[in-house]
Amino acid sequence: MAVNKEDTLPAEKKRFKISKAKQDMLTIVALTSVVVGAAVVLSVHFSKYISFYGKVIDAKNDTLQDYTDTIKNIGVCKSPSGKVYTTKEIEDCNPNSISSSDVPGTLRYNIIENMAANADLESVARDSQSVCMNELGEKIDFKELYENETDTDQRAYYLGMMKMCSSLRVIPDALPAQKNTEALLASLNKIFIVSNLSPESLSPGDSSSSSSIDDEEETDESVQMETIPVTLSIEDESAKAMEFLGNLEKSIRVFDILTASVEWSGDNQITFQAQANAYYAENAGINEGTKTINASDKKSTGGSQ
Repeated sequence: MAVNKEDTLPAEKKRFKISKAKQDMLTIVALTSVVVGAAVVLSVHFSKYISFYGKVIDAKNDTLQDYTDTIKNIGVCKSPSGKVYTTKEIEDCNPNSISSSDVPGTLRYNIIENMAANADLESVARDSQSVCMNELGEKIDFKELYENETDTDQRAYYLGMMKMCSSLRVIPDALPAQKNTEALLASLNKIFIVSNLSPESLSPGDSSSSSSIDDEEETDESVQMETIPVTLSIEDESAKAMEFLGNLEKSIRVFDILTASVEWSGDNQITFQAQANAYYAENAGINEGTKTINASDKKSTGGSQ
């Protein structure tokens, strides 16, 4: 029996529609895969982006907190209204406009209220300078003048005078903030005068034999002390030489005898030669550091300079 050609058309149309549906499905799956892949890539990228800037914000907050703690602990400004100082609080801060009583428990408070009036420090202080005395020869109380003054420039002047004329002056006498060989030799010469003794020689020592010292045994933080070498020679009665060595030992400044030679001669005479080191420490300051934040934890590095 012959097949009508028209009867085959519905079957071909069905195959065509099925093939077209498969193509559309593959196209949809491909596009969906592209969209999902792009979404995954973008989500990973933005996740790293957010994580990185989160680290930057955390580091910035830590820095602000460190600055706040430093300013607050030193007593430069009054305590902040919040956890950290605002820009306005920093701009309005004037150290000479606040009293030590406004910053209790700070370094500034302890220095002005405790150390400046410390009787033990005052007992070993050198004689007051003439600028510290009034016309009647009485010692001027610059601390009281500082606390009662309202003018900021005048308060700054009184603060400087208080450092010079109170017990605080003992600290730079004991450990100066700069190398001053001439002042050291003058101090030694005064010890000779007090001991009623004249040195045979007194001069700066060989700087090549001196070295800096890290005092890490007494404190957690290193205290860097630099040396000032000096040489001296004595030829006199043994009693006077011993008196000089005793006064040298009692000096507020530390003198480390590195090498010494002693010779006895007739009539109770002694010849003493020594090389010694005295010390100074540069002014302490705040070291600002830098920290590098990287997106990858494996490559993140931090440091200071």
